[in-house]
Amino acid sequence: MKKHIYSILVAAFAAFALGSCSDVDIPAAVQSAKVSNLAATVDGRAITLNWTLPSAEGIKGVNIYRNNDLIAELGAVATYTAKKQPSNQDLLYTVKIVYENGNISEGETFKVDALPGSKVAMLLPSNNDSDLDDDELAAKNWFVQTYGDNGKVFTPATLTSLNPSQYAALWIQIDRVGLEMGPGKLPADIIASGVVDNLSAYLKAGGNVFLTKHATQLVSSMGRIAETYGPHLFSSGEGGEGTDIWTTNAVIGSNCDPKYDHRSHAAFAGLEVLPANDPVDRYDHESFPLEGPGFREDHNCMWDLNSYGFTPADGLNVVDAFEKKTSSVVLATWGHVTDYCCGGIIEFLPTNDIKGRMICIGLSSYEFKQNSGTNQYQQNTEKLTKNCIDYLAAESEF
Repeated sequence: MKKHIYSILVAAFAAFALGSCSDVDIPAAVQSAKVSNLAATVDGRAITLNWTLPSAEGIKGVNIYRNNDLIAELGAVATYTAKKQPSNQDLLYTVKIVYENGNISEGETFKVDALPGSKVAMLLPSNNDSDLDDDELAAKNWFVQTYGDNGKVFTPATLTSLNPSQYAALWIQIDRVGLEMGPGKLPADIIASGVVDNLSAYLKAGGNVFLTKHATQLVSSMGRIAETYGPHLFSSGEGGEGTDIWTTNAVIGSNCDPKYDHRSHAAFAGLEVLPANDPVDRYDHESFPLEGPGFREDHNCMWDLNSYGFTPADGLNVVDAFEKKTSSVVLATWGHVTDYCCGGIIEFLPTNDIKGRMICIGLSSYEFKQNSGTNQYQQNTEKLTKNCIDYLAAESEF
C-alpha cells in the first residue's frame, strides 16, 4: 500500500514539473552588437583594417585577431594598421568588440590573399655595365642569380622613384681602383641630385639600405649622419699579393673591458669561423674570414673612431660615444683589431626623422671578385651579403 501511494505521488510531481516547464518562456541569448563594414587595404606587408562601430553603449575597446591569434587590443577605434605581416599565406583578420560589462561580440572577418615575399633592389653606380668595376659587375651578377624575380636592378637613370612598400631593402656596391675620398668623388651617375634625392626620400620613408665598400660614403649624402662622422679610413689602391687571411672581428674591443660581442647578429649567421690561434693569422680570438691568400685590392672605406674628438663626457669609450652620437651599432672591425679604434661594419638604426635602417660594410676584406682567382672564402662574402640584405628586408615596416 505504501509503495503504491509513493508511486502516485512521484508521477503527480513529474506531471506538475513537466507542465510547469512548458509554461515558461526562455528568452534567446542577447548578442552584443558587432562591427560592420570591415575592409582591408594592402600596402606591401602593411595591412590597414577599417570598420564601423555600432551605436551601442558601453563599448570598451576592440580586439584584432589574425588567423585566430590575438595581435592587438585597442580602444574604441575604427581603424588599425598591422605592419610586417607574414607573406606567402592567406590571412584572416577578425575584429571583435569588448564591452565594459565583460561581453565580447561575435567577430567580423576579412580575408587577405597571400602577400608576396618582400622584394629587394640593387642600385648600380653607373648607367652602363661597361663602366662597372669587376667587383661591381660580379656583385650585380650574384644579386640577379640569387634573388631572381624577387630582386630588381636599377641604374641611376631608371631610378625615377623608390617606394619602401615595393622594395624592402636596397643594396649599393661601389668598389673602384683610384677613386678619391669624399662623397662628391663618387661616380657621377649615382651622385646626381635627383638620384640622391630619391635615395634620401626612400630612407626617410622607411626603406632599408645596404652600402658596401666606397658606397658607405653615401650615408652622409643621404642625410643619415653629418659628413663630420663619415668613413674617413679610406683607400683605393691597386693592392698586391698576400699569404694571410683577411677577416673581420665581430667582438669590438675583444681585449678590452667592456667588450661588445655581436657574433650573434643576423649578419653573421652561418658564416665559417676562423678559430683563435689558427696557423696562418695566429690571432688570439676567433674571427670571420672573408678573403684568402692571393692578389687583393686594398679598398677600405670605414670609420676611424679615434678621429672624431670624443671626450669622456661623450661615452664610456669612442665606440659608445659614436653609437650615441649617430644612433648606431658598431658591429665589426678589422680581423686583427682588439681595441676600440675603428668600425668596419656599422648598423645605423631608425630615428624619429629617418625611419629606415642601414648596414654599411667598408672593410678591405670584403671584395666580391678576388683578382687572382677564386677567393677561398667567397662563400662567406656572399653569405654575409645575403644575410644583410635579408635582415634589412625582414626589418622593414612595410
